[in-house]
Amino acid sequence: MICQYPAISGDIGVRIYRTSFLEAIVPMLDPRLVHMEQRCISVSALSSGSHVIHFADGSTYEADLVIGADGIKSVIRDFVTGRPTPLAYSNSVAYRSVVPSEAFKDLKTDMMRPLCWIGKNRHIISYPVQSDQKMNLVFFTTDATIPLGSVDVPLPWAKLVSQDELLHEFSQAGWGEDANLILKEMKNPSKWYLHFLHPPLSSYVRQRVVLLGDAAHAMLPYLGSGAGQGFEDVYALCSLLGDARARKCHIDDVLEVYDSIRVARANMVQKLSTLMGNIVEKRGPGGGTNAQIQEQLRDIYHPIWHHDLKEEVKRAVTSVYGL
Repeated sequence: MICQYPAISGDIGVRIYRTSFLEAIVPMLDPRLVHMEQRCISVSALSSGSHVIHFADGSTYEADLVIGADGIKSVIRDFVTGRPTPLAYSNSVAYRSVVPSEAFKDLKTDMMRPLCWIGKNRHIISYPVQSDQKMNLVFFTTDATIPLGSVDVPLPWAKLVSQDELLHEFSQAGWGEDANLILKEMKNPSKWYLHFLHPPLSSYVRQRVVLLGDAAHAMLPYLGSGAGQGFEDVYALCSLLGDARARKCHIDDVLEVYDSIRVARANMVQKLSTLMGNIVEKRGPGGGTNAQIQEQLRDIYHPIWHHDLKEEVKRAVTSVYGL
């Protein structure tokens, strides 16, 4: 073992299987307010200060505020930046699979906790999901010889591939018996070409249009913090807009304050995520020996896990509405 990241008093780890999470929240949505199969293709501004959302079926919707949570391939982002914002291919791919935990009961490695298996330009992430009944497995590989953003990957960026392709990428010596046994259980892997926003955005707001989540700060997955930053965005924006004193006249001030707290933090996490990928694939700026990796991993999660978001948002709300 190279490093066991320490927890401090008060740390609570919660694993949520995304499919189960979505199944739990969908019944909470008011169907009168949710319109499915409406693909946004553009946003335009009106002289009144409102904006019009244009959809692929020709329909439109006028809104006082547009919140773009439309993911890594965001259309709303192009309005905010005033130009198309191409995503950068990171030269890394992820092979993903979910396997019954029963398949690993005889391994020497304790698979019932999150693990990162480190290799040169490759690493493996494993952790249990669905009450430990299944194991989420992700095998990452990077071509570090290619300049960042120099390759244009055609769609789709995620597809099913053969197990033979995965075995070819990872069957070289050095991973150890348990890792090789895990590899052989990846029967039907999917392959993901990892893209992110590079360079990051300097603002998530233009007029009364605001971005959150991957639309604002799509990042690489190496810290497992991309969705968490989206939740932080939502918490901040909902706290600011949901205050009992909020009125339409406060929208501009709310967006200015939101931008002031979220851009710096989410972009910091995005930068750390890229760094983490380099560290666990032995390309870190501090070197690739076990001791050097240990030192580079020291406290890397601290600014993410131990940030006082509630206090930060409380101050933001006060700055808009007063005490």
